[in-house]
Amino acid sequence: MNYNFENKVALVTGGTSGIGKEIAKQLLANGAKVIINYAHNEENCKQTKKDFTEYKDKVLFIKADVSNEEEVIKMFEQIDKLDYLINNAGISIDGYIEKFNIEDFRKVLDVNLVGKVICTKYAIPLLKNSKTPSIVNIASRLGTRPCIEASAYCSAEAGIINFSQASTLEFSKYGIRVNTISPGLTLTPLALQGWTDQEITEQKESNPMKRLGETIDIANAVLFLLSEKASYINGENLNVNGGSLLK
Repeated sequence: MNYNFENKVALVTGGTSGIGKEIAKQLLANGAKVIINYAHNEENCKQTKKDFTEYKDKVLFIKADVSNEEEVIKMFEQIDKLDYLINNAGISIDGYIEKFNIEDFRKVLDVNLVGKVICTKYAIPLLKNSKTPSIVNIASRLGTRPCIEASAYCSAEAGIINFSQASTLEFSKYGIRVNTISPGLTLTPLALQGWTDQEITEQKESNPMKRLGETIDIANAVLFLLSEKASYINGENLNVNGGSLLK
């Protein structure tokens, strides 16, 4: 499905790898100007610039740690127009609760939850000036179905789903729609970090569709929710997981 995002400006956090990079790519391919945020990985940024050469006049890269309010403020000082915010940046640190380093727990919450809150706060003044403002927050299937060794990640993702709904209640009066996408296990370096080939195969077989998600699956859902085709969809959490939550 093709969309017309001409003259629209989108900010994608965590946009130089995995799901975020694919979202940025699809937005650019459908006419949008895209601001790609990244935190620290200069190599990923350099590679993404190469990959997006054909869109060089329509893309801007801004380095900022979304969990650092001062850096986010400086990022938004460089943005004068915004129609879409895609809060995608996230990290994962695994560990059993009784052995979990509390600073690591806080770090996951700061990036995955608080970072989205900070970006949302400073995006609102710009989104108020858009005719088609929309926010899509990327959460996870683990926000509604937790698992062991991932308490920090599960907590953050559950928090962002609820935060999105609270945002909907506050921002609908401005015409700003807020929705969440909760991907299932998706083929990205971050998601599959530490998985063996056998474990990946087992995950595929346990999915009703016998495959894992691909970044394009998530990007397609994001573009739909941003578009006018979804103009009456607000405050929802869309699970994109091939039916894995049913098992």
